[in-house]
Amino acid sequence: MPVPAASGAYPPGYGPPPGAHVTSSADVTYDAVLNLPLAPWWKRLLAMLLDGAILSAGYFVVLAMVGVIVSASHSGSTTTSQQSGSGQVLAGFIILWVVATIPNSLYFGLMNGSRRGQTVGKMALGIAVRDARTGQAIGFWRAVGRTLMTGVFELLLYVPFIVDSLAPLWDRRLQAWHDKVARSIVIDLKP
Repeated sequence: MPVPAASGAYPPGYGPPPGAHVTSSADVTYDAVLNLPLAPWWKRLLAMLLDGAILSAGYFVVLAMVGVIVSASHSGSTTTSQQSGSGQVLAGFIILWVVATIPNSLYFGLMNGSRRGQTVGKMALGIAVRDARTGQAIGFWRAVGRTLMTGVFELLLYVPFIVDSLAPLWDRRLQAWHDKVARSIVIDLKP
């Protein structure tokens, strides 16, 4: 069987063996500092959606249990207040955000901070979080900080969150703002 030339091209008249997966190197962006393939934006988006679905399922179960408990405690009460001020709604939103941030930070901190640097969504898409200077794992606390930074952007009325999520589309190292703060990059393990 012919061996590809040093440039990666096959000799004239020969192509890749049947069933071989051929990728175009033009589609892969390599990091200038670490010379590792960077994860394209669409893989990051799909991983985020998968992880969001996993976490949302857990939140739904918890909120359903809380709803059942609260409705059971109010059904025995003879007087209920039907008035709810906007301050109470805002306080409830902030409390829910803080309560949701704890498992969210633990999930992303443990998974992205691990040696693999992958959440379930990142595992499914073959991408991983790495230190932007060394290419090594970022560790639990940096991964938590990276996640909390995203949460702060999300809390600020979603506009910074949307810009943060889109930032890899125009950044040289395909980094989002939370990646820059945590000094991390997302690499493609299967370019």
